[in-house]
Amino acid sequence: MASSDSHIPPLPDPTELSKAVTEIAEQSQRIVTQFIEGQQDGETTDTTMDPMNVAGAFLELTQRMLTDPTAIAQAQMQLWQNYLTLWQTTTTRLMGGEAEAAVTAEPGDRRFKDEAWNDNPAFDYIKQSYLMTARWITETVAEVDGLDPQTTKKVDFYTRQFVDALSPSNFVATNPQVLRETVESGGQNLVNGLKNMLDDLERGTTFLALREHRAALAAAPRRQHGVTERPTLRAISATGCAAFS
Repeated sequence: MASSDSHIPPLPDPTELSKAVTEIAEQSQRIVTQFIEGQQDGETTDTTMDPMNVAGAFLELTQRMLTDPTAIAQAQMQLWQNYLTLWQTTTTRLMGGEAEAAVTAEPGDRRFKDEAWNDNPAFDYIKQSYLMTARWITETVAEVDGLDPQTTKKVDFYTRQFVDALSPSNFVATNPQVLRETVESGGQNLVNGLKNMLDDLERGTTFLALREHRAALAAAPRRQHGVTERPTLRAISATGCAAFS
């Protein structure tokens, strides 16, 4: 008979964990210090904070939306109807029945490739509610009339970046694969992930990718074989700054 101890996940080495946490603290302090020094030297201005006038584009979008309150009300009603369908299908599954998904991920969407996103009713609900809301946001924004082509391109691009950032796959508590790895590694994967993020921040690669995003807007999301292709941060960094010049 196998020992029950074999099912207990290993604990991280205390010495290694302490060393990693110390390095993270020191690295975080260096990054914060560099940021403060940059503020004092006047490196951060209104232009560098919003070089593409993204806030202005979304302000114009809001003004256009407010001119047609009926369209806003109809969009909200549609979202509530979609959620009602999702609640009904989820309840059916929780009671042991079979129910067709209210919304599915696009083919090739690797964020939800883990089987738990479909097999576990809780994670399936999280996935579907996100997809439903994300598509509603992007479609509602795309249907707003009266914006010039350049503003439309900005709003579409940044809206997609926003909804992609909110994907449940990006958060520990709502990602079944990360939760499993966290249990199996005793939390070491989270420490390693934080260390990698701080390494990127200290090298400036994360912000460099954000600064060099202009050309990605010129190649705004296009559909190919039924799948929406969106530029990644790495692609944004590689394409240069020619879109709005």
